[in-house]
Amino acid sequence: MGVLLQGSISKADARDLSQGSPLPEAPRLIADVLGTYDRLPFQLHARAEFEEVGRKPLGDGFVSVPVREFRGALVRSFKDGKLQAGVHFQIASGYTGQTTEVLALPGEGEPFERVVGVRVPSYASVSFSYHFGHLSHP
Repeated sequence: MGVLLQGSISKADARDLSQGSPLPEAPRLIADVLGTYDRLPFQLHARAEFEEVGRKPLGDGFVSVPVREFRGALVRSFKDGKLQAGVHFQIASGYTGQTTEVLALPGEGEPFERVVGVRVPSYASVSFSYHFGHLSHP
């Protein structure tokens, strides 16, 4: 396969059955686009993906921050596919697990409600994979 382009959009939420209002922290809009290109010079294979998870209500008037991730990879096979070397990266913004909590940080007086979450990190890495045994090619 030479080129692949794929996209998806999903929108969902959970609703309070008695009031019909959206429940806090339920999923909202998620968009994803993926592309691969296998016919680069030097037998390189490229992959790129962008994903966005939209804002969502967290309750008590708080709204989450959207999460955006751009991932990519550049990979080359050696020795008839038995060895692969690649460079992978992710450029991200936003927080996963966003919710609200009532807490006081050191140096603060009374606890109060605030939005909390775990920052989604950006990274770059290098990988080497070796496949032991016989590889069958169709």
